[in-house]
Amino acid sequence: MRQRSKLWVYLGTVVVLLLLVSVEEIVIIKQWHENLETQQRRSAIREELLRIQRLVAEIDNGFRGYALMRQSIFLAPMVAAEAALPQSVQRLTQLTEDRPSLQGGVQVLRRRLDELVATKRRLALQLDNGQQEEALAYVRTGDGVVLSKTIVNLVEDLDAKLAREFGGADSAPADFKITTIWRLVAAQTGAVALGILIMEIVIAMFSLRGPRDLHQG
Repeated sequence: MRQRSKLWVYLGTVVVLLLLVSVEEIVIIKQWHENLETQQRRSAIREELLRIQRLVAEIDNGFRGYALMRQSIFLAPMVAAEAALPQSVQRLTQLTEDRPSLQGGVQVLRRRLDELVATKRRLALQLDNGQQEEALAYVRTGDGVVLSKTIVNLVEDLDAKLAREFGGADSAPADFKITTIWRLVAAQTGAVALGILIMEIVIAMFSLRGPRDLHQG
C-alpha cells in the first residue's frame, strides 16, 4: 500500500513539474516574441525615416542643380525621389498608427514633405517656362535649405521619440535570444529542483506515518 502511495506521489509530482515548466516556458517565449516584434517595428520605422531623409536630400539637390545648371540630368533623381516619397510616408504612417506619441510628428512631417514637393514642382515648372527669378531667388536666399532643415529636424525628433517609445527594446536580438535561453534553462532547473524537494518532503511524511500506523495497529 505504501509503495502504491509513493508511486502516486511521484506521478503527481511529475505532472505538477511538467505544468510548472510549461507555463514558465510559455511566458518566457511570449516575452521573447513580443520583444522581437518590438525590435522589428523599431527597425522598420527607423529605416523609413532614413529613407525619407535620403529622398528629401535627392529632391533638394536635384532641384538646386537644375535651377543653377539648367540641365535636365538633375531632374531624374528629383522626379524618382518624388515618386518614392509618398510610398515611404505611407509605410511610416502604417508602422506608427498604434503609437499616438509618434503619429502627431508623422502628420507634421507629411505636411512639410507635401510642401517641399509642391514648391519644387512649381518652381521647376517656372524654370521650364523661362521664369527664372523666383526659382533662383529661392535657391540663393536659402528658403529651400530652411525647409529641408525643418524636415531633417522633424525626422530627428521622431527618431528621438522612437528611442523613448521603444526604450525597453534596446538589446540586440542575439543578446535577448541568449538571455531567453538562459531563462528557460533556469526555469527548467528550478522546476526540477522544486519537484525533487516536493518528493523528498512527501516521502519523509510517509516515512513518519509508517511507524505510527504500525504502532496503532
